Amino acid sequence: MGLPKIVLLSFWVCYCYATENAYLGDLPLENPDLLGGDILGIESFEDRNAVVDKRMVWPGGVVPYVLDEGITKTVSQAILTNAMWIYKRDTCIRFVPRTTEKDYIRIFPGQGCYSHVGKTGNGQPLSLGEGCGYMGTVIHELAHALGFFHEQNRSDRDDWLTIFWENIKEGMAPQFMKLKPDQNQLLTPFDYDSIMLYGSYTFSKDRRNLKTMVGKNNMFLKDVIAKYRMSPSDIIRIKKLYNCEN
Repeated sequence: MGLPKIVLLSFWVCYCYATENAYLGDLPLENPDLLGGDILGIESFEDRNAVVDKRMVWPGGVVPYVLDEGITKTVSQAILTNAMWIYKRDTCIRFVPRTTEKDYIRIFPGQGCYSHVGKTGNGQPLSLGEGCGYMGTVIHELAHALGFFHEQNRSDRDDWLTIFWENIKEGMAPQFMKLKPDQNQLLTPFDYDSIMLYGSYTFSKDRRNLKTMVGKNNMFLKDVIAKYRMSPSDIIRIKKLYNCEN
């Protein structure tokens, strides 16, 4: 059974808005006080591209959630419904309304967009505040909650990305540090289309003129808010981490 037409229409309206506008200001995903701009509970890149500790993976791929009052002021119900449905369609992940589960995600309209990485226990926060109401942003933050870090921090990223350190805002260079090989569970090769890869102007001194990273051969990287689905590689990673085939 397909989703109601009004839901799908709302999704496409939002996607068109996201891709046709320039992003010249700071994005809500670029919080200078959080690791990678949107990751809670970790002080430095000493963890992984995907979590290894099975205690941080949601059992059976089932993720209970609670929506705080007021969340639809910053992200539409249509976007939330479609983002969760995409995970159900493409993987074995199921986001289900919480009943009595001890561990769950609490989706609320905080200051910016952010999440813990993997299951941390109890009611862990996932913020979708002002400016976070894009399909790509919601899918991205849900992927963090499932256990995934950013693509640009992989140990092999220098084979795929060029970082312009001189264009990065003062104090933000640590956001571009890469993991060590023994800190990675990469699961698939580097992916320019990954929902977990930030755009070329991330943490830039000047989002109009100064790129902070590009793909090899000067490939432009789209912002997360300009994406509207997981890449095939993202899907494979989730299936591997959650053993979906079994």
